[in-house]
Amino acid sequence: MYKAGFFAVVAFAGLFAAGPAMAGICEAPFMHDGGQAQLAGSGALTLGANLAFSEVHKQGGDNCTARVVGDASVGLMGLPASKSHVDYWLAVHSGKATFERQDPDGKREPVNGKFDLRMLGLFAYGEPISRAGQVFPALRFQINIDKKAVQADPIVIATSKKTVGQRATLQTASGSESCWPIRYTRTVNATRASFNGLVVPIPAMTASVTDWFCPSLNMVMRQESVQNGVRSTVEVTHMQ
Repeated sequence: MYKAGFFAVVAFAGLFAAGPAMAGICEAPFMHDGGQAQLAGSGALTLGANLAFSEVHKQGGDNCTARVVGDASVGLMGLPASKSHVDYWLAVHSGKATFERQDPDGKREPVNGKFDLRMLGLFAYGEPISRAGQVFPALRFQINIDKKAVQADPIVIATSKKTVGQRATLQTASGSESCWPIRYTRTVNATRASFNGLVVPIPAMTASVTDWFCPSLNMVMRQESVQNGVRSTVEVTHMQ
Protein backbone atom coordinates (compact mmCIF):
# COMPACT_ATOMS: atom_id res chain seq x y z
CA MET A 1 0.00 0.00 0.00
CA TYR A 2 2.90 2.37 0.67
CA LYS A 3 4.21 1.72 -2.82
CA ALA A 4 0.76 2.36 -4.25
CA GLY A 5 0.70 5.62 -2.29
CA PHE A 6 3.91 6.75 -3.96
CA PHE A 7 2.53 5.88 -7.39
CA ALA A 8 -0.57 7.89 -6.50
CA VAL A 9 1.62 10.97 -6.15
CA VAL A 10 3.30 10.21 -9.48
CA ALA A 11 -0.03 9.62 -11.18
CA PHE A 12 -1.55 12.90 -9.99
CA ALA A 13 1.61 14.79 -10.95
CA GLY A 14 1.64 13.14 -14.35
CA LEU A 15 -1.99 13.96 -14.96
CA PHE A 16 -1.26 17.60 -14.29
CA ALA A 17 1.88 17.82 -16.44
CA ALA A 18 0.88 19.92 -19.41
CA GLY A 19 0.98 23.50 -20.66
CA PRO A 20 1.75 26.76 -18.84
CA ALA A 21 -1.09 28.27 -16.84
CA MET A 22 -3.00 31.14 -18.41
CA ALA A 23 -6.07 31.92 -16.34
CA GLY A 24 -5.15 28.82 -14.36
CA ILE A 25 -6.82 27.29 -11.37
CA CYS A 26 -7.89 30.67 -9.94
CA GLU A 27 -10.31 31.06 -12.87
CA ALA A 28 -11.44 27.42 -13.03
CA PRO A 29 -15.25 27.00 -13.04
CA PHE A 30 -15.24 25.36 -9.60
CA MET A 31 -13.01 27.93 -7.87
CA HIS A 32 -15.69 29.57 -5.71
CA ASP A 33 -17.30 28.94 -2.34
CA GLY A 34 -19.34 25.76 -2.69
CA GLY A 35 -17.48 24.70 -5.83
CA GLN A 36 -16.95 21.02 -6.56
CA ALA A 37 -14.77 19.00 -8.92
CA GLN A 38 -14.83 15.26 -9.52
CA LEU A 39 -12.38 13.17 -11.56
CA ALA A 40 -12.58 9.52 -12.57
CA GLY A 41 -10.28 7.24 -14.55
CA SER A 42 -10.20 3.84 -16.19
CA GLY A 43 -7.56 1.56 -17.66
CA ALA A 44 -4.02 1.26 -16.32
CA LEU A 45 -4.63 4.36 -14.20
CA THR A 46 -7.83 4.32 -12.16
CA LEU A 47 -8.14 7.69 -10.51
CA GLY A 48 -10.98 9.05 -8.42
CA ALA A 49 -11.25 12.42 -6.72
CA ASN A 50 -14.12 14.33 -5.14
CA LEU A 51 -13.03 17.79 -4.04
CA ALA A 52 -14.94 20.69 -2.49
CA PHE A 53 -13.72 24.30 -2.42
CA SER A 54 -14.48 26.90 0.25
CA GLU A 55 -13.00 30.06 1.82
CA VAL A 56 -12.11 31.18 -1.71
CA HIS A 57 -10.50 34.59 -2.09
CA LYS A 58 -9.29 35.95 -5.43
CA GLN A 59 -6.78 38.76 -5.82
CA GLY A 60 -6.85 38.83 -9.62
CA GLY A 61 -4.86 36.97 -12.23
CA ASP A 62 -3.09 33.87 -10.94
CA ASN A 63 -3.45 34.88 -7.28
CA CYS A 64 -6.02 33.26 -5.01
CA THR A 65 -6.48 31.19 -1.86
CA ALA A 66 -8.93 28.41 -1.00
CA ARG A 67 -9.55 25.48 1.29
CA VAL A 68 -9.73 22.14 -0.53
CA VAL A 69 -11.42 19.20 1.21
CA GLY A 70 -12.32 15.79 -0.16
CA ASP A 71 -11.13 12.30 -0.97
CA ALA A 72 -8.88 10.85 -3.65
CA SER A 73 -7.85 7.36 -4.75
CA VAL A 74 -5.43 6.05 -7.34
CA GLY A 75 -4.81 2.52 -8.60
CA LEU A 76 -1.96 1.84 -11.03
CA MET A 77 -1.44 -1.29 -13.15
CA GLY A 78 -3.68 -3.48 -11.00
CA LEU A 79 -2.28 -2.38 -7.64
CA PRO A 80 -4.88 -1.89 -4.88
CA ALA A 81 -6.21 1.65 -4.86
CA SER A 82 -4.35 4.05 -2.59
CA LYS A 83 -6.91 6.20 -0.80
CA SER A 84 -6.36 9.45 1.04
CA HIS A 85 -8.35 12.28 2.61
CA VAL A 86 -7.55 15.78 1.37
CA ASP A 87 -7.82 18.81 3.66
CA TYR A 88 -5.43 21.55 2.58
CA TRP A 89 -5.30 25.30 2.34
CA LEU A 90 -4.18 26.24 -1.15
CA ALA A 91 -2.44 29.53 -1.94
CA VAL A 92 -1.62 30.54 -5.51
CA HIS A 93 0.76 33.41 -6.19
CA SER A 94 1.79 34.27 -9.75
CA GLY A 95 0.84 30.78 -10.89
CA LYS A 96 2.76 28.87 -8.20
CA ALA A 97 0.93 26.91 -5.53
CA THR A 98 1.78 26.18 -1.90
CA PHE A 99 -0.18 24.04 0.53
CA GLU A 100 -0.75 24.06 4.29
CA ARG A 101 -2.56 21.65 6.58
CA GLN A 102 -3.64 21.64 10.22
CA ASP A 103 -1.24 20.08 12.73
CA PRO A 104 -2.39 18.22 15.90
CA ASP A 105 -2.37 21.52 17.83
CA GLY A 106 -4.76 23.14 15.38
CA LYS A 107 -2.09 25.33 13.77
CA ARG A 108 -1.27 25.45 10.08
CA GLU A 109 1.97 23.88 8.87
CA PRO A 110 3.48 23.90 5.37
CA VAL A 111 3.23 20.85 3.16
CA ASN A 112 6.66 20.19 1.69
CA GLY A 113 5.43 19.20 -1.74
CA LYS A 114 5.00 22.15 -4.10
CA PHE A 115 3.36 22.20 -7.52
CA ASP A 116 4.01 24.69 -10.31
CA LEU A 117 0.60 25.44 -11.81
CA ARG A 118 2.13 25.30 -15.27
CA MET A 119 1.68 21.57 -14.73
CA LEU A 120 -2.09 21.91 -14.34
CA GLY A 121 -3.09 21.00 -17.88
CA LEU A 122 -6.60 20.52 -16.54
CA PHE A 123 -6.99 24.27 -16.54
CA ALA A 124 -5.24 26.21 -19.29
CA TYR A 125 -2.42 26.56 -21.76
CA GLY A 126 0.02 29.44 -22.07
CA GLU A 127 -1.78 31.20 -24.90
CA PRO A 128 -5.12 30.87 -26.66
CA ILE A 129 -5.36 27.82 -28.90
CA SER A 130 -6.33 29.08 -32.34
CA ARG A 131 -5.47 26.42 -34.95
CA ALA A 132 -4.47 22.84 -35.63
CA GLY A 133 -0.70 22.51 -35.83
CA GLN A 134 -0.06 25.08 -33.11
CA VAL A 135 2.89 24.01 -30.95
CA PHE A 136 3.62 24.53 -27.24
CA PRO A 137 7.18 24.21 -25.91
CA ALA A 138 8.66 21.26 -24.04
CA LEU A 139 8.68 21.68 -20.26
CA ARG A 140 10.45 20.18 -17.28
CA PHE A 141 9.32 20.21 -13.63
CA GLN A 142 10.52 18.98 -10.27
CA ILE A 143 8.11 18.01 -7.49
CA ASN A 144 9.25 17.69 -3.89
CA ILE A 145 7.26 14.94 -2.19
CA ASP A 146 5.65 15.67 1.16
CA LYS A 147 7.92 13.75 3.54
CA LYS A 148 5.00 12.86 5.81
CA ALA A 149 3.55 10.80 2.98
CA VAL A 150 6.67 8.87 1.96
CA GLN A 151 10.44 9.33 1.93
CA ALA A 152 11.37 9.91 -1.69
CA ASP A 153 13.72 11.79 -3.96
CA PRO A 154 12.16 14.63 -5.95
CA ILE A 155 10.07 13.58 -8.94
CA VAL A 156 11.23 15.04 -12.26
CA ILE A 157 8.61 15.22 -15.02
CA ALA A 158 9.37 16.24 -18.60
CA THR A 159 6.93 16.85 -21.43
CA SER A 160 7.83 17.01 -25.11
CA LYS A 161 6.63 19.71 -27.46
CA LYS A 162 2.84 19.64 -27.63
CA THR A 163 1.03 19.77 -30.95
CA VAL A 164 -2.62 20.79 -31.42
CA GLY A 165 -4.78 18.51 -33.57
CA GLN A 166 -8.03 19.14 -35.42
CA ARG A 167 -10.86 20.49 -33.29
CA ALA A 168 -13.62 17.95 -32.60
CA THR A 169 -16.81 17.52 -30.59
CA LEU A 170 -16.37 15.88 -27.19
CA GLN A 171 -19.10 14.66 -24.86
CA THR A 172 -18.22 16.02 -21.40
CA ALA A 173 -19.79 16.31 -17.97
CA SER A 174 -20.93 19.79 -19.07
CA GLY A 175 -22.50 18.53 -22.29
CA SER A 176 -21.28 18.55 -25.88
CA GLU A 177 -18.18 20.74 -26.29
CA SER A 178 -15.93 21.71 -29.19
CA CYS A 179 -12.42 20.82 -27.97
CA TRP A 180 -8.83 20.75 -29.18
CA PRO A 181 -6.70 17.58 -28.83
CA ILE A 182 -3.15 18.43 -27.69
CA ARG A 183 -0.68 15.54 -28.10
CA TYR A 184 2.71 15.06 -26.46
CA THR A 185 4.97 12.62 -24.63
CA ARG A 186 5.28 12.70 -20.84
CA THR A 187 8.23 11.17 -19.01
CA VAL A 188 8.56 10.66 -15.27
CA ASN A 189 12.28 10.13 -14.56
CA ALA A 190 13.51 7.16 -12.57
CA THR A 191 13.78 7.85 -8.86
CA ARG A 192 13.78 5.98 -5.56
CA ALA A 193 11.60 5.92 -2.48
CA SER A 194 11.90 4.54 1.04
CA PHE A 195 9.09 2.47 2.55
CA ASN A 196 9.61 1.56 6.22
CA GLY A 197 13.36 1.93 5.75
CA LEU A 198 13.50 -0.18 2.58
CA VAL A 199 14.81 1.78 -0.41
CA VAL A 200 12.93 0.85 -3.59
CA PRO A 201 13.97 1.97 -7.10
CA ILE A 202 11.12 3.46 -9.11
CA PRO A 203 11.59 2.99 -12.87
CA ALA A 204 11.12 5.73 -15.43
CA MET A 205 7.64 5.95 -16.95
CA THR A 206 6.90 7.27 -20.43
CA ALA A 207 3.43 7.81 -21.89
CA SER A 208 1.89 9.21 -25.05
CA VAL A 209 -0.72 11.72 -23.90
CA THR A 210 -3.67 13.55 -25.45
CA ASP A 211 -5.28 16.42 -23.55
CA TRP A 212 -8.75 17.42 -24.77
CA PHE A 213 -8.88 21.15 -24.05
CA CYS A 214 -12.34 22.77 -24.18
CA PRO A 215 -12.00 26.56 -24.60
CA SER A 216 -15.48 27.47 -23.36
CA LEU A 217 -14.67 25.79 -20.03
CA ASN A 218 -10.98 26.77 -20.02
CA MET A 219 -10.18 23.22 -18.95
CA VAL A 220 -8.88 19.89 -20.16
CA MET A 221 -11.99 17.77 -19.64
CA ARG A 222 -10.41 14.46 -20.65
CA GLN A 223 -6.86 13.11 -20.75
CA GLU A 224 -6.03 9.94 -22.66
CA SER A 225 -2.65 8.22 -22.31
CA VAL A 226 -0.90 5.09 -23.51
CA GLN A 227 1.98 3.55 -21.54
CA ASN A 228 3.59 0.29 -22.66
CA GLY A 229 0.58 -0.37 -24.88
CA VAL A 230 -1.90 0.03 -22.02
CA ARG A 231 -4.49 2.79 -22.34
CA SER A 232 -5.84 5.00 -19.55
CA THR A 233 -8.44 7.74 -19.47
CA VAL A 234 -8.94 10.38 -16.79
CA GLU A 235 -11.76 12.86 -17.12
CA VAL A 236 -13.69 15.50 -15.23
CA THR A 237 -17.00 13.85 -14.41
CA HIS A 238 -18.65 16.69 -12.50
CA MET A 239 -17.98 20.32 -11.58
CA GLN A 240 -20.01 23.24 -10.32
